[in-house]
Amino acid sequence: MSLRLSVSALPFLALCAVNGQTRPLIDYHQHLFSPAAVALVSPKPLPPVDLPPELDTLVQAWSRDAGNPARLRDLYTEDVWLVQPDWIRGRDLVVAARTRSTRSPAHLTPVGWSLDGSSGYVTAYRTEGVGDSARHVGEVLLSVRKGPDARWRIAAETFTPGLPSIKPISASDLIALLDAAGIRRALVLSVAYTFGAANRTVENEYEKVKAENDWTSQQVARYPDRLRAFCGVNPLKDYALDELARCAKDPQLHFGLKLHIGNSGVDYHNAQHIEQLRRVFRVANDHRMPIVVHMRASISRQLAYGRDEARIFVNEVLPAAPDIPVQIAHLAGAGGYDDPTTDDALAVFADAVAKHDPRARHLYFDVSTVVGSGLGISVAKADLIARRIRQIGLDRVLFGSDAATGGNLAPREAWAAFRQLPLTDAEFRTIANNVAPYMR
Repeated sequence: MSLRLSVSALPFLALCAVNGQTRPLIDYHQHLFSPAAVALVSPKPLPPVDLPPELDTLVQAWSRDAGNPARLRDLYTEDVWLVQPDWIRGRDLVVAARTRSTRSPAHLTPVGWSLDGSSGYVTAYRTEGVGDSARHVGEVLLSVRKGPDARWRIAAETFTPGLPSIKPISASDLIALLDAAGIRRALVLSVAYTFGAANRTVENEYEKVKAENDWTSQQVARYPDRLRAFCGVNPLKDYALDELARCAKDPQLHFGLKLHIGNSGVDYHNAQHIEQLRRVFRVANDHRMPIVVHMRASISRQLAYGRDEARIFVNEVLPAAPDIPVQIAHLAGAGGYDDPTTDDALAVFADAVAKHDPRARHLYFDVSTVVGSGLGISVAKADLIARRIRQIGLDRVLFGSDAATGGNLAPREAWAAFRQLPLTDAEFRTIANNVAPYMR
């Protein structure tokens, strides 16, 4: 099987090398956010607070000295812990991790603090940009301790990526990000399924699902040579098949379907859920609409996920769509590669590929947010991801960066982070040049 360049993709090669470095032709995992979607998923951030001078000095230095290892070192205790997302202990290792970070420059926006004797804490948003372009990309907790020299230093630092606040992302916003990265095209995955999420109740839900899909269609239509869109829907909803049929008639959305198993509350051990998922896959197959699927079951609902659930997907769901490509998002995880269940699930797919299982014939895998959500990546984790990529086959691997909000890296920075993996230049070129059937 090959995803090598088609003749129509050859002109893109001019944009695939910037400053002598290979750049992806296509970002296979992007989202736009309408004002309605932002209002739905973005909680109002906490108001900033003023810190006492001793804490304010420390917090200001946290940002100012980020590129200066010598000065950064003086901000931490000798036995400091960093959780971002890996556990790192010791001042030298923490400073090294922060110095090699691929994240954009940031400052802290404090929202709470406490001091009690020689210890205390600061809670803050990690904020990137200033003025109108400022956005919170995660939450930070600093535990602080006063030393014998009366200086306050950071004894523990935890960063939690998230969506404290997001802003609408239009097609023109995405095009600017692609241009900055030297990326020619992107696959836009509608977030309409969020209006049907298992954990929320939305008035006139189906109308709002249709409106979000239609808004995405209209946005993508502005850049037909650069963007292609997939429809989004919760597969368990009673309107799912109607919306799939409606999208199949849309000139922008007929290219494919995005399903989010976790957001939709699909339980792999619920026979009714699996049967309904099979129906959706079967109808998508009938319409020749490829599927991008976020495989990870809901973490907040504590639904089982791992090797057994991936086997259920391969054995019971994939056979319902034998003729269309299926793109597994985030290398079968939810972003990052810290949860061992992600590798357990991906190992099932790697085994199916190795055995030439016909059900895996049309499988592809995007690497969206697998690397880059923290301050680097451990050697062991990087080696494991690279090994899995080689097992599933480089020609099946697609670059993706996810929406550039809520802690995710922009496409340019996401590719730089992905380049941390121990793959060869030739392997990176293969991934960068892959063109899936639904983007030809």
